[in-house]
Amino acid sequence: MKNKSILLISENKSAGDFLSGKLLLLRNSDNVETADFETVKNTETKFNPDVIILDSAGKQDIIEEELSFLKKNYKDVYLILYAENSKPDFVAGMYDCGIDDYITPQSSEADILIKMVNALKQTSARRIASRNENLLKELDVISSDSGFYTERCANELMSQALAQLTDGIFMIVTYDELDRARFSFELLRYAVKNSVRAEDLVIEVKASKFYILLPDADEQGGIAVFEKIKNKLEDRFRIKSGIERITTRDFRYIEQKASAALSDAMLGADDYCIYTEAEKDQQENLPNIEFEKEKKDFKLFRLKFSKKLENVITPVFFRLQRVFEDELPDTKIEQSADELQCIFHLKSPRQTSRLTLVYAGLGKVVIYITHSGLDSPENRELILPLKDLTEKSLSDIVCNFVDEYKSCIEA
Repeated sequence: MKNKSILLISENKSAGDFLSGKLLLLRNSDNVETADFETVKNTETKFNPDVIILDSAGKQDIIEEELSFLKKNYKDVYLILYAENSKPDFVAGMYDCGIDDYITPQSSEADILIKMVNALKQTSARRIASRNENLLKELDVISSDSGFYTERCANELMSQALAQLTDGIFMIVTYDELDRARFSFELLRYAVKNSVRAEDLVIEVKASKFYILLPDADEQGGIAVFEKIKNKLEDRFRIKSGIERITTRDFRYIEQKASAALSDAMLGADDYCIYTEAEKDQQENLPNIEFEKEKKDFKLFRLKFSKKLENVITPVFFRLQRVFEDELPDTKIEQSADELQCIFHLKSPRQTSRLTLVYAGLGKVVIYITHSGLDSPENRELILPLKDLTEKSLSDIVCNFVDEYKSCIEA
């Protein structure tokens, strides 16, 4: 194995002499190894450079093929092109092929030295990033297939991101239930991946959903991203989205609002729905002639949910909290309830688990069960008709949830 830190790929000896004379101020360990491309391609010869310099002299017709090979086999290594041609069109084309920088025979010693020092730093940073990424993939925090975050640490990821934001958009994207037969998760994943920015946070969630956080974006920006995803699908199947403007750093509150907006989109003719206080005020000012019956039904279900909250959810949560506080002395147990959501939260140094019950309207509730830890079971969601939410059914769900939590801390 060749351990020289700088690999010059060239058939021209003068190129090696030129570079060696320009790199006088580098570290003593930064030595130049010169080899032709055929030697580099030979699998019996293993190189481990920190920087690769590719001499393009006399081989313009195959330079793209060589760049492709190097990017594939030395993906973390900084790649510099050494070329006599410095015309803008040529240089731009080489950047498109994957080079990181370029130098010419006219480059000064200072210019080359600065670029080489930067190249060594960039390679080191890339290798650290790759090592961290591989570890996160092994721990199933990052999907090996897409590179998106998984839901294993969704709570922590979103909470950390929200703590650093002053404005932005949160959106949930999934397929239209009416197009279930035509749905392709791989195609939706591809569309999302090619529609977001590098700074956007994307989490793959079970049930074929994507949580997307768009920093420094407004509602029109969120709609633009949704339309871009939709166009990438080329009408293979329809998608729906619930969009929420970030007004708080409480991720669960934002998620609940976006979920409510998604439910409205699923039930309506629109592809997306934006949950905002302004929109809510506008709807309240609309004539209520055509929708009088729907509003009455909604009020009726809201009243039924309030009774469930008072007679079922709150008593069950309080009773089970007292029971499990004795069984789990090292676990902090919190439970809370309001008109939007009810939470049963378990937290220890090794594991955080949360059961969130959300009233989804129209006589149904959604229960989100999320676990955050290294060996957590899969997160999931349950949808129950409001009439089926009894003390027994809720107690069974909470007890199963606690059993899953216990399996994590006892492992």
